[in-house]
Amino acid sequence: MKVWLGVIGRACLEFAIILILISFAAGASIAISAPASDTNAVLRGAAKAALDLVPLAGVFTLFLAFFSFELRVKGRAAGWLGLLLLGVILMSFGLGIRRLPLIRGAVATSSGGGAKVLRLIPAATAEQQDRVALWVGSFAGGEALNAVAVDFSSDYPRLAYSARAPIDFSTGDVDIQGRAYRATLPDALPLALVPEASIFSGYWIWDRLDSMDDAPLFNVFAAAGGFLLLAIGFRFLCRITGWPLANALLAAAGLGGLVALDALLSGGAILGTIEAFARRIGLSLPAPVLLACVEGIIGLALGAMELTATSRRRRRAGE
Repeated sequence: MKVWLGVIGRACLEFAIILILISFAAGASIAISAPASDTNAVLRGAAKAALDLVPLAGVFTLFLAFFSFELRVKGRAAGWLGLLLLGVILMSFGLGIRRLPLIRGAVATSSGGGAKVLRLIPAATAEQQDRVALWVGSFAGGEALNAVAVDFSSDYPRLAYSARAPIDFSTGDVDIQGRAYRATLPDALPLALVPEASIFSGYWIWDRLDSMDDAPLFNVFAAAGGFLLLAIGFRFLCRITGWPLANALLAAAGLGGLVALDALLSGGAILGTIEAFARRIGLSLPAPVLLACVEGIIGLALGAMELTATSRRRRRAGE
């Protein structure tokens, strides 16, 4: 029992380290496109990403715990239950902290739901956004001084000048000769570290949980639980061959396959098929719960096959 709890405690520490590392990596990808003067962009990006990336950090931790339980806990069922408990702890922590009023308020503010600080274009520097170029001599007293705008949207560019153009701080626009021009820098966008993965944009488990902040708790925990059972079902990868290095490489490949499989199942076509089948047999469950049921069944089936195969090998070895 002491060893069993020790593995879980060590895994929780690994989870914290992994979450910090991938959160700062995500924050750095956002800071790349932020202005050089914005020294806190990495910290803000990391704090926001940490909430979204808890499921991914949890999966990393679970796959590392596969090998920890394999080496230190003899019983297969005990190892499976330990992984389940570990996953429940990690997912409950991630989902619970998102529901805290302080965290929800901070997320809403960083997403544009609260007060937003305008980032005005640099003075004495021409900035082009879309097909409009804007140059401002300086900013003073809520006005843009010596503002010049050139609109290239037509064959004959339109030139506008104002010695004192008022700034609308609710939108970040300046009024030059009765027309509004954007005087703020565009919001920094995260760098696509893996552009090919954009095909599943919005379907990743962290995207789905992020969109369910206001959903009933049952639906949210059901979605996380189904994904958790599916992840634990891949435990067989840690002993699929007799070579530890090969098992580690296969587990790494399985980690990517698990996340891609989850995103594929949650896609419109497959999820629509699941919903149609559920209606045909008389089930009227929300889409996240239906998806969780499918993922949970797949994970339990993989776990049952692993335990059955292990029992057969032990019986053959005893003969």
